Amino acid sequence: MEVGSRIQELRKLNKITAKELAEQIDVSPSFISAIEHNSTKLSLKTLNHICEVLGVTLAEFFNSEMSPVEKKLTAQIKKMPEEKKYELLTFLTGLIS
Repeated sequence: MEVGSRIQELRKLNKITAKELAEQIDVSPSFISAIEHNSTKLSLKTLNHICEVLGVTLAEFFNSEMSPVEKKLTAQIKKMPEEKKYELLTFLTGLIS
């Protein structure tokens, strides 16, 4: 998957408009559009900033083995306190069994 398409996929998954993303990383909406259409290049610093806003690490951004939903779940779980992670694990184990 191309970088621009991946950014667009994650942006939509996070329910963020291109304009909102542009505001959060202090660039123009047209620059976000150009990135998403792969018609411009972006710096690693800008990509890292985009990843921060979208709640993924650079490693997660380039890992295409997980589905978008799995990536979103992973991002949310990382934000949880450790005790809540164990509660979630217990709940999910019961749900699947």
